[in-house]
Amino acid sequence: MTLKERYKRFKAWQLEPFDWSYDENERHHCENCGNDFAGKFCPHCAQKAGLKKVSWKSVLQSTAEVWGMGNRSLLYSLWQLIWRPGYFISDYINGKRKVSFPPVKMLVVMGVISVLIDRLFGSHEVKAVQGDTSLVAQFFAWIEGSPGWGSLILTCFLIFPTWCLFRYAPRNTKHTLPQGFFITVFMAILALFVDDLADFFGDYFYILLPLCYFYVYRQLFGYDFWGNFWRVVFTLESGFFLAVMAMTIVDLLTTTPKSYVSEFKAIVQSIPYWGIPILVGVFISKKTFELREKKKQSVFQYLKMKFQEIKQRARQKKHEE
Repeated sequence: MTLKERYKRFKAWQLEPFDWSYDENERHHCENCGNDFAGKFCPHCAQKAGLKKVSWKSVLQSTAEVWGMGNRSLLYSLWQLIWRPGYFISDYINGKRKVSFPPVKMLVVMGVISVLIDRLFGSHEVKAVQGDTSLVAQFFAWIEGSPGWGSLILTCFLIFPTWCLFRYAPRNTKHTLPQGFFITVFMAILALFVDDLADFFGDYFYILLPLCYFYVYRQLFGYDFWGNFWRVVFTLESGFFLAVMAMTIVDLLTTTPKSYVSEFKAIVQSIPYWGIPILVGVFISKKTFELREKKKQSVFQYLKMKFQEIKQRARQKKHEE
């Protein structure tokens, strides 16, 4: 098999990794409720078909389920998230929930694992906040001990820019903000994975984080290279300045500075940095969406016209005969 054939096979697997087919003629008897059925699961009680007697394999599977390694396993979901991240997230937000380990639970588990890895292999230690009692400083100190939730909170600032800039994408068009939350959860898991790699191999691995956003969003939303590139750059930049503005507001409300002028000025100055990219991006995205829909419509009209011509010729030929 050539490299090109392997790549085509890999792309086909990325798009359709799950086999839902079954033999309708093969019948099963459910040992749980006594129902006879066809398929992989009993429609009455949902017990899996073809279960055998309890064995040591059953013991291992039951024990693995406690740690998220049974059905919809954590390791399997991570494998999917690494090799087909955008398609995997698209499957989940569009209703294929059974293919994934529960994402928020996966984030919590990954956060715990990340803390253990950081303690064992990390190059820095968690330091207590000394001399600075601001809420922002305490938040960053808390992130050191709770990377899972910290990563989720920080990436949540990307929900609104993603919703705006990718609202008119070719794939997952007009996705909702709740769907955006789960996109953020999966991206936070990938961010933790990158952080763990950086603990093992060095801080230069953090360059993978923006590359992850580019790769995931291209699969998830279906834009071409450059269309996806500038939207990801605008999304990351807008999210960064939204986070800066939010932290400035929190700092303004929780501390007693000598003057509120500088803090208020910083908030106002940060608005164009996230507002203008979003407005420009939404305008361009909407226009390209309208052109794309118009092109589809014109193609449909052309095919319809050709079909009518063929139909008319067939009638004329039949009339001549």
